[in-house]
Amino acid sequence: MLSIRYFFFILIGVVSAIFINNPGNCQPKSAGQKIVKVGNYGVLHRGVITREDSLPLMAGEVKRKALAESFDKKGLLYTAKVVVDSDPKLLVPPPAIASLAGKEFSVAKNPPTIEFGIAPVEPKFFSEPPAGNKVGPWSNWSQGNYYPPTGKFYSSCGDHAGYNAHLYLVEYDPAEKHIRCLPEINKVLGRTKDRFGDGKIHGWIDFYDGPNLWFCTYWAKYPEPLEKDYATGYGGGYLMSCNVVTGDIVDYGVPLERVSWPYFHVDAKRGMLYAVGRTNEFLAWNIKDQRTRWAGCLPDSLEWGNRSVLIDETTGCVYSSNTHASDKEAHFIKYDPSKNRFFRLACTIPPQKKTGAREFMRAHTRLRGPDGLFWCVSQPGELFTFDPEKEIIEDKGIIWPGTQTYVASMARSPKGRYIYFVPGAHGGGWQDGAPIVQYDTKTGAKKALAFLFPYYYEKYGYITGGTYSTVIDDNGGRLFIFWNGAFTDIKPNGRADTFGHCAVMLVNIPAEEREE
Repeated sequence: MLSIRYFFFILIGVVSAIFINNPGNCQPKSAGQKIVKVGNYGVLHRGVITREDSLPLMAGEVKRKALAESFDKKGLLYTAKVVVDSDPKLLVPPPAIASLAGKEFSVAKNPPTIEFGIAPVEPKFFSEPPAGNKVGPWSNWSQGNYYPPTGKFYSSCGDHAGYNAHLYLVEYDPAEKHIRCLPEINKVLGRTKDRFGDGKIHGWIDFYDGPNLWFCTYWAKYPEPLEKDYATGYGGGYLMSCNVVTGDIVDYGVPLERVSWPYFHVDAKRGMLYAVGRTNEFLAWNIKDQRTRWAGCLPDSLEWGNRSVLIDETTGCVYSSNTHASDKEAHFIKYDPSKNRFFRLACTIPPQKKTGAREFMRAHTRLRGPDGLFWCVSQPGELFTFDPEKEIIEDKGIIWPGTQTYVASMARSPKGRYIYFVPGAHGGGWQDGAPIVQYDTKTGAKKALAFLFPYYYEKYGYITGGTYSTVIDDNGGRLFIFWNGAFTDIKPNGRADTFGHCAVMLVNIPAEEREE
């Protein structure tokens, strides 16, 4: 009855007795927000994959298509063919970072064996969207996952569109070296070309209840869709699951009208899905009984950071950093689902040593390690640990010594010693050589397992830009990365447009480089 009571309070817009350090009331973000009960009417859609109709391309897309085809040296763009490389050249730091090798980081002695292929999304290039709207580029913004029963890896990509939007979950089967897209999600929802839809999946896709992969959808129009877009029938971001064995998708509807979800995460131990909205609305949804536990804003002076949902599956408590303007130190905040309460903790995000910037938590490891800690990184790139038992944070210094300190995804080895990441998440990683970094939690040492730039650029014409999706397998030997990158040129100003052609990569780490 407790969850029903709180759901009723939220429905009428009154939530009382929610405590931080002192009692406070939750005020609605904006007038007209409506809670929609999601339970007990999930709609099953059979997994059918259809091909796109051919449409005339925009003039800019004609040029981008020609450029991509001219750089595609091995015919990878349209084939989903997987190539395999293991080359000592992968261990050579590029000039931009070479002076730091041996001082700030070491380089592996043995090159990994790397599998690489382009995600077979459709359409590769875009037709003209309705006036006032944008489309493209194809990109990845979600943290991926690994399914041990089949050994397959999953991530997602979307085309940034509103009208005629496209979203795919992408699967890589290492045994067959096969990449495929699961059914297109906007088609599953019945959206037509004249109806506004979602162009992104932007959180942590999670398995719960066997092969069911859970996720939320996110609009790609900012700060939010217009009234005419909502008038087409768009209600907000959806809550969905996909059976990765059958391809069947279940649509659980829009849990909070006119809210879309830039981050989400599932407590796989308890069957709770947590999500945070574009303007920091918080959702706690019980998968097992399909009931909303919380939906809406937080109490006064608290704002859930919309780029992280750290779940401690040991206790069930959930954490993020406070992004409320009044909190200059970015305190950690906690949601305790057993009490349905929010708390501001005493610990704060450490400032980045180089710049003094103190911003929100951007990435973290999935579970507590053997040390009892979560390893985390702030938006500016300061590495730190969080101890949920003692509720303390310890600063571990800058995550990477190069120019690219933005890290949006971290994977911890099964035994806990190593953390893997790729600096430069938002497309600039190639400027530091697109390094695959192994961080030793015992010693604090950083080791580059490979430098992907300029190797893949010179051999395949592909620039590895950055990633939001790194996943380690259950044996700690294979690191899955879903890349934002492109077949393109480097401009005279030293920049490159490194979005548009998402790619799967599987890094087989030599055993001697990962001994624990």
